[in-house]
Amino acid sequence: MSVIDCINIECADEQIEHCSEKGCKIKLDASYEHIILKGEKICSDRKICDCIIFVNQNDDLIVGIVELKSRSIHSSEIEEKLKNGSEIAVKILEKCPDLYNDSEFYHTVLAKGWRSSEHANMRNTKIRFRNKRYNIITKKCGDSLFEITSQLR
Repeated sequence: MSVIDCINIECADEQIEHCSEKGCKIKLDASYEHIILKGEKICSDRKICDCIIFVNQNDDLIVGIVELKSRSIHSSEIEEKLKNGSEIAVKILEKCPDLYNDSEFYHTVLAKGWRSSEHANMRNTKIRFRNKRYNIITKKCGDSLFEITSQLR
């Protein structure tokens, strides 16, 4: 059984087909085994990102913590949502301890349009998680998770 199979069993009710919200979406490469979980279905008691995406990409586990914005962007709120999404993703992965060793987390915000001040503010914000600081990746709606992760690896 793969880690994707394990997540599929553990989170069957929280899965969705596409990561999209109000006309904003992130594309996925169908050739890679993946699962998309809806943030609000996993965690309803605190602010959380729109989607958590687990991708088995050439035996590497990619975890996309994704927030989709069609309107205004508030960096402090997004930082909280991405951090909470990361914590939930780790809890899910801990349910499959023998199947995953390490994973790459990509905290990503996609927006229909970026004002230069919002964009700069978001890019300067860091997520502190697992004793590491992560940059927030800012892209436009419709970009591909595969292309985003390929550029950063």
